[in-house]
Order: sequence, then structure tokens, then C-alpha cells
Amino acid sequence: MPDLKVFTFSADWELPSTGPFALKLLKWLELAGIPFRQQFEDNPAKGPKGKNPWIELGGERIGDTEIIIELLAKRNGFDIDAGLSPEQRALSHAVRRMLEEHFHQVLEWELFVHPEGIAWVRQMAETMVPRPLAGTAASLFAGRFKRQLHARGIARHSDEIVAAKGKADIDAVEALLGEKAFIVADRPAMADVAAYGLLMPMAKWPMRTPVADYLRSRPRLMGYLERMAGAKAEQRLAA
Repeated sequence: MPDLKVFTFSADWELPSTGPFALKLLKWLELAGIPFRQQFEDNPAKGPKGKNPWIELGGERIGDTEIIIELLAKRNGFDIDAGLSPEQRALSHAVRRMLEEHFHQVLEWELFVHPEGIAWVRQMAETMVPRPLAGTAASLFAGRFKRQLHARGIARHSDEIVAAKGKADIDAVEALLGEKAFIVADRPAMADVAAYGLLMPMAKWPMRTPVADYLRSRPRLMGYLERMAGAKAEQRLAA
């Protein structure tokens, strides 16, 4: 039994977790060939940094996927970007930052501000609190995210501007991918792990939201995400 325990949001949308950073971490662990136990926990306040996911390792709780991956990479001697040139590493870093710092805001906007997203939040709330309280709980939860997104800036824009910003990020990823199998190299790099985590929820969720619909209209990107979903450690090591 592995001593690494990974706490994530619950599975849904045919994905092992609905959390984008949980998906990123799970895919990285899969590519690294590191055994772990996944445990669902939908209350991020239980995590060491009030965020989801987090891990337990040797009795210590550790949060933040970037910190977790850096720790486990050193512990296991695994560098997903090994062999990349300085320029490729820089590109991988830039793509990851774009998706995790900007596109993530668009994802949260569609999930917690767009009416289709809020309807799903209410459904989720009904599984966590008594049904008569679900509407109130969903409003409070979505309202907290909307305030955060307003403070970060993106929720100050019109719906059309937010959608345009998200579509521009998708266009950038698609242009960088081109006809290649992966974004940076001939096998998955950190940019691909981040792209899988941040794009896959929108590709799979059933809600009709503008940026998610746009992503699903791009067959090259959808094929790329399915390729990432099937990527395994042995495939990466053989590349």
C-alpha cells in the first residue's frame, strides 16, 4: 500500500476529479509512475492551505500542486522536463503560467458566475447539504468565487470580454500545438500536464458555456486532450 495519499475533489464528468489542479497532479503522478492512494474531499478548508488538492506523506500534509510536484520530483528523481532545451523549458513554463494564472480565472468564471455553471453548483450542493439549504449554499459558494474573481480583475469585464479572453488562450495553445503530438516536445512535458488539468474539465463538463463550447469545437485540441488522458509512464519513458 503506497504511503502517499492524494486528497482531491470528487470524480465527475467521466474524470477522476473535477478539480483542474487535482487532474494536473494525478496526471503528473501517473507519468512519474509514483503509486498513491486517492481520497475524495470536497471541503478545501480541510487542506493545509485551504485549497484542493493536497497530499499526506509520512504524516505531513502538503498543499499547492507546484510545491507538491517539486517535492515528489526530488524525492523520486523524476524531472518531466528532462532533456528539454532552455528555450523549451521556458516555453513549458510560460504555457503553464498562462493556463494556471489566467485561463484558470476563465474556468472559474464559467463554473461559478455563468448561469449554466451555477446550476451545476446547485446540483453539487444538493449532495452535500440538506436539499432545502442547497440553493442558499450554492449562492454563498458561487458568491465567494465571484468576489475573488472581481478582486483579481476578470469578473469586472462583460460576459463577452471574458469569453474572448478565454478563447484567446485556447487559440494560443492550439497554435503552439500545431500538428505535433504534444506542445513542447515529442512526449508530455509540464506544459502538457497543466494543459490537461486546466482544459479537460471544460472539455468534459455537460454545461453549455461559451469557452467550453469553443474548446469542444476544436478537434485538434480535443484529440490532444484524449492523447494526454491516455498517456502513461511507460509511454513517456519510451519516447
